[in-house]
Amino acid sequence: MSTQPCNSISTLREATRRAIAALLLVAAVVAFPGCGGEAEAKLEDYLLELEFETPLELTREIELGSYIISVAARHQEVARREAKPQWMQLRFRLFAVVDPGDESAVNSEIARHRGLLDDTIMLICRNASIDELVDNRWAILKSQIIDRIRPILGQNRLRQLLVLDNYCEPL
Repeated sequence: MSTQPCNSISTLREATRRAIAALLLVAAVVAFPGCGGEAEAKLEDYLLELEFETPLELTREIELGSYIISVAARHQEVARREAKPQWMQLRFRLFAVVDPGDESAVNSEIARHRGLLDDTIMLICRNASIDELVDNRWAILKSQIIDRIRPILGQNRLRQLLVLDNYCEPL
């Protein structure tokens, strides 16, 4: 008979441990929702925001200009300015993608600020590294250009930039 109380005590302890573990598991499930729950809500919010914008099929492309720019560029990893620059020539056509309702306002801002617009684009290209210039996507250059010309053309009017016929060759 002495073995039965031990078994019942160990059984009671095991049952208590399981009950505590089950309670902790339930508390964890209640306190911490699933990993993807909040991310899904954010994705839905983002997708709803996108629906209010004009679809790309309905946007207008306005030519900002055709550019041929000579650049004395260095590689990005070269921090010292003593390194000899490599002369390159850039050729590209640049377009602003805008909503149809903003087309006339953007055209008038382009005409009003033509010199400032061209100077800004040329300055960004001339300060670029060789790595940025030879990137086929022009991700960094487009980002810098759009950040600098948005205030010129209207902060909320410019949707994106389109670069066509971009060509970079050493001189």
